[in-house]
Amino acid sequence: MRGAALRPVGEAWRQAWETEVRLLRRGLMWLEQWPRDAAALQAVQAEHLRRGEELEAERAALRNGIEEAGNAAAEAERFAIEAEAEAERLAAVQEEAEAELVEPRAEADRLRVEADRAADEATAQTRTADASYARCVQLDERAKTAQSELQGAREAEASLTDELARAREALPAAAEEAHRLTAADADAAAEGHASYYRLVSAESALSGVRRKMTLGQRLHVASPPSELRGLRDEVKARTREADEAAKRAREAKDAAEHAERVRRGLASFVSEGGARLEQAKEAQERLGTELTWLAAEREKAGAEHEEHARLASAAVERATEAGLRARTAHQAAQEIEDRVAAARTSREEALAAATRARTDAESATANAEEMTATLDRRTAEAAEEMAVRDSDLETATQTESRTRENVAEICGADPAEDPEVVPSHQRRAMARIEQLTGYMEGGRAVESEVLLRTADVVVGTPLGAALTGSGQEFDALIVADAGALTDAEFLIGAVRTHRWVLVGAPGSRPPEYREYAGGPCDRLVRGPFERASIATED
Repeated sequence: MRGAALRPVGEAWRQAWETEVRLLRRGLMWLEQWPRDAAALQAVQAEHLRRGEELEAERAALRNGIEEAGNAAAEAERFAIEAEAEAERLAAVQEEAEAELVEPRAEADRLRVEADRAADEATAQTRTADASYARCVQLDERAKTAQSELQGAREAEASLTDELARAREALPAAAEEAHRLTAADADAAAEGHASYYRLVSAESALSGVRRKMTLGQRLHVASPPSELRGLRDEVKARTREADEAAKRAREAKDAAEHAERVRRGLASFVSEGGARLEQAKEAQERLGTELTWLAAEREKAGAEHEEHARLASAAVERATEAGLRARTAHQAAQEIEDRVAAARTSREEALAAATRARTDAESATANAEEMTATLDRRTAEAAEEMAVRDSDLETATQTESRTRENVAEICGADPAEDPEVVPSHQRRAMARIEQLTGYMEGGRAVESEVLLRTADVVVGTPLGAALTGSGQEFDALIVADAGALTDAEFLIGAVRTHRWVLVGAPGSRPPEYREYAGGPCDRLVRGPFERASIATED
């Protein structure tokens, strides 16, 4: 025999392996739970510290706010007292300025009345001077117009005299020319009518020939009549002749009408020229008389304007002096009024500032009281919250401590002191779980050394035990058929055990020893079971 195999028999091995896997997995759960508990503890500690700092910062802010509100209330109260004192001082200043303002204001009003009266008088004098000056301007303008009209009348008289003489000389020739052109117009009209009638006659002849044409001639299939071309040429010639005659008639008519208009114009000018010449002479006489009157009136209006301008200048000077005095008095009164208004405004501002300061002080006091109540409430709430957080922290600490104790018991070392003990133990546990899972699933052979080291009972032949359990020690050797066991086979198991149990039938011995029974060497061929039974009897 060169080799032997060791196999687990029964359900005890599987139950043991399953128990070990459950224990390993439970240990892994503890190993996985401890980092979470540790992280949770750190988170609770950090949140506990952060929240404690936040609550302390909030209470500190409330205390600072209370202090600031108290300082603000005191400062507002002090400012209100100062503002009220300033308002009283400004009231006295205002009363003093109002008393000082009475006389300057009355003087300014009196001077303003005098200045207004002088200004009204200056305005009236200026208006009168302006009216007189406008009268002078009007007379000058009328004199210029009359002079221009007189010159025009003189020029019209001279022009009418010359034109009337020329018109009387040209009138007979114009009448003769108009008569001649009227006759030419009648002749041209008669010639036009004759040309038109000749055209109509030619068109009638052409139309008569066309009516006599056959359908083939009309469709240009057959030859046209011989006289058709001549009639067409005659119609074209008569058309040109009629157009030229109509054109000459229009020209003759236009020339006759123009000559008649010239004749009527000359005749009208000759008949009306005498009356217009008399009108021009009468206009010269009238305008000469008017220019003489205008010169006298202009001299009189100029003297009146000079007098009115002198009076207006004097009134303007008086009004200017009165206005200057009134403005000076008004400025003096205005300065005092400005002081009164400034004092009144400053007093109102001081009173408003005092009121605002009182309101700010009351608001600051109320704010301080509210923040004090808030501080007390937040202090109590913070104490309750921190008590709850202390309880949560204690619970997290106990949970982490319990988990760490289990991990230390599993790993044999404190994971907080040796961070690598947990990962190394996890790797070993996972490897062992994988190994036991393979054993239970039968995916690979079970290791003999592991089976022998962990087995409660090992059953096999002496030689098989020697080949598979080399170097292993056992508590007891139980031989079921010890009578058939030789010394060599017995020694193979006896040297690896601390005690032996031999079971067999009395007088039985190994087969190779039986042939020597009863011989001289009988004692030497007895088996281990027989010698043990003899020894037991002795």
